[in-house]
Order: sequence, then C-alpha cells, then structure tokens
Amino acid sequence: MHREKLLITALPAWCKLNDVNFLDSRVEDLGGSKGFGLVTERALNSKGTFDIPTLLTVPRDLILCAEAVEEHGKADQHFRRLLDAAGGKSLRGDVLLFLLMQMTIGSPNRSQNVGLSTAWTAYANMLADVVPVPSMWSEEERILLLGTSLETAVNAKLAALLREFEALREQTATISWCKKCWWDNEALQFEDWILVDAWYRSRCLELPGIGECMVPVLDMVNHSSQPNAYFEHTSSNGVSLLMRPNMVLEVDSEITISYGTSKSEAEMLFSYGFIDEQSTNKSLALTLEPFPDDPLGKAKKAVFAGPPLLRIYVDQDEIKWECPFLFLMLLNEEDGLEFRMLQQTDGSRSQLKVFWQGFDKSDATETFESLISSHPLSDVFKLRAIALLQDRIRRQLERLYESEDEVDLVADIRFVGPDRRSNAMFLRKSEKSTLEKAFAAADKQKNGLLESEVVLRYLGSMEDEEEPGDEETNSSDELQEDFS
Repeated sequence: MHREKLLITALPAWCKLNDVNFLDSRVEDLGGSKGFGLVTERALNSKGTFDIPTLLTVPRDLILCAEAVEEHGKADQHFRRLLDAAGGKSLRGDVLLFLLMQMTIGSPNRSQNVGLSTAWTAYANMLADVVPVPSMWSEEERILLLGTSLETAVNAKLAALLREFEALREQTATISWCKKCWWDNEALQFEDWILVDAWYRSRCLELPGIGECMVPVLDMVNHSSQPNAYFEHTSSNGVSLLMRPNMVLEVDSEITISYGTSKSEAEMLFSYGFIDEQSTNKSLALTLEPFPDDPLGKAKKAVFAGPPLLRIYVDQDEIKWECPFLFLMLLNEEDGLEFRMLQQTDGSRSQLKVFWQGFDKSDATETFESLISSHPLSDVFKLRAIALLQDRIRRQLERLYESEDEVDLVADIRFVGPDRRSNAMFLRKSEKSTLEKAFAAADKQKNGLLESEVVLRYLGSMEDEEEPGDEETNSSDELQEDFS
C-alpha cells in the first residue's frame, strides 16, 4: 500500500500536539544499523539522589493496547466492521488491524474516505518501511539462516502470516470500503501485512496493569545489555522513561533500555532484527516431532500442553536442556502409557485423555520427567531421553555443516545487507558452538547412565531374549540401536 511518508523532522511537532514531553532528551539519527534513538541534551547525573531524572513522558491516550483498540472500534464504524469481521481472535491480531487501518487512512491513493484519523495515523506514517527482522529479509538473506534455529521459525512465521492475510481477504471481501480501498485495485499487499506484524513484534512491550502494548516515541529507544534508563507505568496511567540510579551521562549520550535478559540471540534477531553481542544468554530452541512410525505419535502431540520444543542453554559454563515433551515422547504402551477417549453419560465422547500407570495425567503432560523418576526403569527412560536428545542435536549440526557451502555462495552478493550478514553469521557460529558442547555433554551423561545397575540389568535381559546363535555385540553399540 502506498503510504504518504512523514519525515522524522515532523516528530517534534507531533509530540507537542499530543503532549509527549522530552526532558533533557531528543530523537536523533544514530546512523548505521541503529537508526533513530534517544540522546541526552545535557549532562545528567543520578548518583546520590532520590530525584531520578525523567527523560520522556507519554500520555495514557497514546498507548495502543486492548482497551484503546476497543474504544476506537466504538468511535469508528469502518474499523468496527473490520474488527467484527476479522478481529477478536487475539490482541496482536486486533492491533495489526488497527495499524492497517491507520495505513489506509494515511494513504493518498485510497478510493474513498474511511475511518477516523488519530494520532497514530500520522505516527504510523513516520515508521520505517523496512524493519530488519528476518520475516522481511530477502530470499537470499534467509539462506544465511539455514541450519540455525531460526530457519524453521522464520519459514513457519511467513507461512502463518500468509494464512492470516488470505483469511483477511476472505473475511473482508464483502465489506464495501475494504473492497474499494484494498482488494479491487490490489492496493493492500501481503508485504503490508508482513510490515505491520514487524512493527508490532519489534515495538511492543509489557506494562503492568495494561499488558502488551505499543507506546509511541518510547519505541524508538534502543536496547543495551547495560541500559542507563528504564520505563514505568505512572500513577496518571501514562508512561515515563527514567534514568537508572547511579548513572552519569554526558551530553549527547545515547539513552538505552533493556528489551529483556531472558531472550536468546535467535529470539532477539527474530523479534528485533539484531543480536546483542554483549549478551551472556547463550541458548537456542529446536522443534521436536514424534517418530513417524510411532503409532501413538499423533496422540502424544495432541494431548501435550504447549509446543514440543527442546531448549538448550548455558548456565554458568554448564550445558543444560529442557524438553518436557521428550519425556512423553519416549514412553510406549509397554511402559505403562495409555490413551483413552472417555465416553460421557449421554453417549458422546470427551477429549483425548492420557494415562500413566493407570492414572489420568491429562492435566500434567509437562510433568512426565518427574512422573517417571520413581519408576523402577527410571534410568532406562533417562537413557532413552539422552539418546533422543543427541539424535536431535546431531541432525541440527548436520544441517549447519551441510549448509555452509550454500551460505558462502550468497554471503557476499550485493543483495545481502551487511548488518543482516553479520547477524546471521554470528548466530551460526554461536549456535554451532552451543550445539557441539551440548552433544559432548549428552555423551558424558549417556556414558554415566551406561554404568547404572538398572540399565545393565535391562541390557542383560535383552541379551537373554536374543535367539541362539546371535553374535554378542558391544552393549554400548547395542544401546545406540535400541534407544536412538
């Protein structure tokens, strides 16, 4: 959709009109990959004082949240029809529709006057046409992510966005203003939906008492792993940006906040379009699927509460991992796992239920690691888990190794942005190192479990069941076959 872009030079007038106050700060182009950010206009000191300097205030009526979207729907009949037809599924979806509405109102090429202009109409026209998140990367740039944890995540995100856009077209095809402004002349494109999603993902934040929201101007403050400022929800229901205690800032110092310390490098790149190389958070998440030949595979995935993810992370130089689904995935009927479709008194069937050792665990599917800990074959189950873990890590490493030649071919072509190349290559190197350490740590755990008396007895019983004449095999090699 064609937008009538407003230059950032219009921001001071917009702020004055909408009661956004800069206190000893201003927006400035920081150059390079940082873009615009906030800097100090004079030297500031928060040491030894209870009067912490306030740097920015944003009034309540500018905060784009669930309440703001609903209130706007009451005032704007065109937006109300859009919400009724395509909204109501999630806060994110409703905010994206609101941003799309502001783009439409601000477009000089719309075929009819629609909607009520708000402060966000002008602000949206100041936002960038390109956000450096991977969902907006070119096809060549996305090749750089092959073998990383983001390869699957970005592909899944783009597929989900396409489904949402096609659903939007179908749900609004009979709304007259949508038909005229969006579909008849194909003014609204899939790229516009990708853009508003990128705006929301890279700019939303969490406020106590409000939840997820977007706060104009505050969303221009950049991230740092050593931030010098923080924001808070004020008693007047607005938002203030304040200097952190015990800080000294010189004139023209950049003002920074933290986007979160728990986000991995991949999450930072996925949501914000950059990696904080100073961050000490070394972790990644991999998808996990049931075995294709597991007759209970679909049932396990259906009953599990949450996404089947394997999280690998470094904690004080020690590799650790979390994967609740893995401990459900490794169990079978002969172990005591059972699925039932219970019948109601009226003859209808209820939802699928999962039982462990005869007890209903349908509401505790994320606790199978603790549930199996008291089982006599607990060490055997743990060994299965380690074998599955190693296999998943091995497949991810193979994908990284095998993609290196293809990555090298596109890394230096002119269609690949230098910042995107730098971030992708940093991610590849970091995840490769973490995965290699995780594979070695899993190998050590496996060797420890091989010495367990429970495991040795189990292996011995398996050998006793072999047919006469079979050659003896090394128990470790045999274990690889049985548990991988």
